[in-house]
Amino acid sequence: MDDARFEPLPPSHGVRTLAGTEHTLANEVPLAITINGVNHAVMMVSPVQLDAFITGFLLSEGIIAHHRDIHDLEFSREHNALIAAVTLANRCHQPWLQQKRSLAGRSGCGICGLESLQAALPELPELPETPLPDTHMLASLRDQLRPWQPLNRDCGALHAAFFVDYQGNIHHASEDVGRHNALDKLLGWQHQQSERPEGMVLLTSRCSIELVQKMVRSHNPTLLTLSAPTQLAVEQARHYRLNLIHLPYQQSPRVYAASAHSQLK
Repeated sequence: MDDARFEPLPPSHGVRTLAGTEHTLANEVPLAITINGVNHAVMMVSPVQLDAFITGFLLSEGIIAHHRDIHDLEFSREHNALIAAVTLANRCHQPWLQQKRSLAGRSGCGICGLESLQAALPELPELPETPLPDTHMLASLRDQLRPWQPLNRDCGALHAAFFVDYQGNIHHASEDVGRHNALDKLLGWQHQQSERPEGMVLLTSRCSIELVQKMVRSHNPTLLTLSAPTQLAVEQARHYRLNLIHLPYQQSPRVYAASAHSQLK
């Protein structure tokens, strides 16, 4: 990423209520993404971990297969908006143009703007069988989350995605005002590592079908969520052999989908 001329935006602002008390609120800014000079999407994001977001977004949208498919990435700023200029490898450019879709303004629904049901529910390769994690270990994960969410501690209103190893230790976290964005940032970080780490993804948000699709496209076999999944997300997780586990507050983990029945010890 060439950020020599990039003036970043702050992740939060102090704002006074009408009663005169001051509070810190999360910053939410538009990020325009251009691919090889062509406008692709405008996303509302938290202005942190942006290079990881671009990598994860392009991966989870099926536009690139590897972070090395991004030949150049430059950020610039126009007032309170950001622009990400992405240069893709030639092998990714033509397939992207053929299936280009309008995503302008998308921040909540991952399939808004799609032009066909086939595009909304694509047929993706199944994940390999992966054992379920030890559900007793999962019960302690909630106690580890707070130190990894500095923006949410200060501001509230942010989602988070965590990378967890199979021993139940958190190695990385991403925060964003959008739950899809938080996951994309985490996936981008994962793919940027010199040796891709193996483990599980934990989301603070509910699980919808778009998040299942992002997990499958990024070849991540196990998704943990703090909020309940939708029925369609469970159906698709089972179809693609994604381990999908809900971690309710003060209740035992609920396994909604599993690719294999043996558990890790």
